[in-house]
Amino acid sequence: MSSLLILTVGTGTAGKHSDVAAGLARTVDLTAPRLFWLVPSESEKSRPVADLIRESVAVPAAFRPWSETAPYHAVPDPDDIHQCRTVLRQVIAEAKKHLQPGERLIVNPTSGTKQMSAGATLAALDEEIGELMFTVGERVDGVVKTGTERAKSFSTATFFFERDLRIAQSLFDHGAFYAAARVLRGHQLPEALRARETALCLHEWQRLNHAKAAAHAARFSEDVRRHLTLLAGADPFSANILGDLLAGADELLRWGDCEEALARYYRGAEQAAKARLAEAHSIRPPYRLESVLAILPAGCRLAEDLRRSRPPHGEILLTAQRTWDVLDAGGDPMAAAYFADQKLQYGLQRRNEGMYGHGQEPVEPAQVHAVCDRLRNLIGTHMPSALACWSTAHRPRSLAI
Repeated sequence: MSSLLILTVGTGTAGKHSDVAAGLARTVDLTAPRLFWLVPSESEKSRPVADLIRESVAVPAAFRPWSETAPYHAVPDPDDIHQCRTVLRQVIAEAKKHLQPGERLIVNPTSGTKQMSAGATLAALDEEIGELMFTVGERVDGVVKTGTERAKSFSTATFFFERDLRIAQSLFDHGAFYAAARVLRGHQLPEALRARETALCLHEWQRLNHAKAAAHAARFSEDVRRHLTLLAGADPFSANILGDLLAGADELLRWGDCEEALARYYRGAEQAAKARLAEAHSIRPPYRLESVLAILPAGCRLAEDLRRSRPPHGEILLTAQRTWDVLDAGGDPMAAAYFADQKLQYGLQRRNEGMYGHGQEPVEPAQVHAVCDRLRNLIGTHMPSALACWSTAHRPRSLAI
């Protein structure tokens, strides 16, 4: 694979068995780049070493001057790590312009002051260079003996993955699952692919898209896949689905998304009423007028209102309020408890005053927590099977599985 190479150049300090210029020239020859750049310092001893290198390599024409008037973009102060980093970033940016499809850009920061080497390494990481190269070999008096040079490469893939995993985990912890997956999309390490699938699984799970979430889970956890497959095949008005819907509301509240959490608790209250209607009275969508009338007392006002509505094809629409009214008129104790809890009623109605209803009033976390607690008490008393499913225990909490 063809490559481009950038080398830092020191002052030529060496032991009696080593020659820095010869060693770096050999490094260039071992790498055999299509183009290479040398980055010396402004030191009066550094530039001559760079001159020797570019004159003694096997293919001098591969050297790329910095400009028409300056062969090198030199570091003004080789003891200033910030200057070294800045200059190397500028050289890397220039080298990137010359990359051809399939080529790799390599930075070799071996030579120069420790600040030059550290600055060059930082610059390579800043610019997300995929490969660092160090010149190694038999050492005498602390330096590599001339003629024993070898090029040792270091892939930065793991470094960048660990960095991005930290960012993705922070996003994941706050419910930004899709953003977490996007942060990891460029990594091909097995750990990265598992982490990305985990983020995408939770993204779909929070949307109640259980089948697609299960497909993602299959790539990292059989237990999670099995649980999601169960949810994907569950009755829409089952305890499993109701519990999972409310667990999603708990997550939103944990992340501080109060308005959206309240909207989901509101939806959960409606779902609870419809699940109760299905469980206790075997009434499910499409809601038939005669089925609903069958559980209402003869002559009650609600029954008369439903008859007067003259629904097309005998099918009626049951809103959240109407469903609770039907249950209450039919003598269901859960509906009686629901209407008796005025604080729950008020808390749920706050949804209509906010952005998910018909207004713009923000809701405070304490208000949503109160709704959650009262709804949990109602469901725990009258639908214990749903309360048992109201849990986030199955949801992964870490991308590093």
